[in-house]
Amino acid sequence: MDVKRKPNETIGSMMRRFSKVVQQSHVLPQVKESRFYKKKKSERQNKNRAIMREELKALRKRLERLGKYSEESFEEEKRKIKQKLDL
Repeated sequence: MDVKRKPNETIGSMMRRFSKVVQQSHVLPQVKESRFYKKKKSERQNKNRAIMREELKALRKRLERLGKYSEESFEEEKRKIKQKLDL
């Protein structure tokens, strides 16, 4: 990022302008995230998570169509799917 001082601009206003540019560029969250090494998920875990996501979507639709959707029933079925996929 490059912020040049305008003629007759105070240091304080230049710093405010710089801060605004940094916030708008969304660089700060990326830098904070990359400060520490994060171990990548294994391919198997990624696949299982994707399968889980699709199955939960289908389950929610199925329960809503049957008119049996409630948080308790959904959570119970979700727990069963997690056990099946070892998540």
